[in-house]
Amino acid sequence: MASCTWQQLAAVVLVCIVSQSSAFMSAPALLNIGQRSALPVSNRQRGMRLSPATPRMLHVDVGLKDEDLEEGGRKVVEVRNKKVVVTRKEGKVYAFNNKCPHLGLSLKRGEITGSDDRHGVCVVCPYHKSKFSLEEEGKCKVWSESILGIKGTEGIGEMISDYVAPMAKSVNPERKKAAPAVTYDAKVEDGDILVDLPPDLSNYAQTRQYLDYQ
Repeated sequence: MASCTWQQLAAVVLVCIVSQSSAFMSAPALLNIGQRSALPVSNRQRGMRLSPATPRMLHVDVGLKDEDLEEGGRKVVEVRNKKVVVTRKEGKVYAFNNKCPHLGLSLKRGEITGSDDRHGVCVVCPYHKSKFSLEEEGKCKVWSESILGIKGTEGIGEMISDYVAPMAKSVNPERKKAAPAVTYDAKVEDGDILVDLPPDLSNYAQTRQYLDYQ
């Protein structure tokens, strides 16, 4: 039998050890023997694409200072392909999508009721007097009550209450009656107003590789 060197003998022994250890130790783990353990990798490092079905929400700076927003005032900002109304009521900052889930009309001129109202802090659609709670994630409290608040038009408001316009689809995808308004959490941090917004998932944005939405 041909003689073998000690290096060859050691290699044979190592192969035997590996074959016996395969049940509890993977090949990648063996390759990392003697190497430093890898730290967890962030989404940015992995280059992972987050699912549009569960968009990640992050508070983002909408370009407003706390001092810019007086009590009862409101500002409309366009961020991440959305028009967002930011308002202050009784010292608290609220934010909601500018589109009403009924006909898709603008909510920016709607009355903001206070805690003395029977429904609490709400935004009231100026066109059909639908009312949406800013304290309960946009929950609908009143739906299509009248036309422009004119007395005697309540019947017309009821007649059109079942119709949800295609223009409202972005905030009411299923076009449901009495759907909630879209609201966003808002806060003040270091004098800046931050709003919790999903990423922009418009057709253009979907072609990009979203990593961290900051």
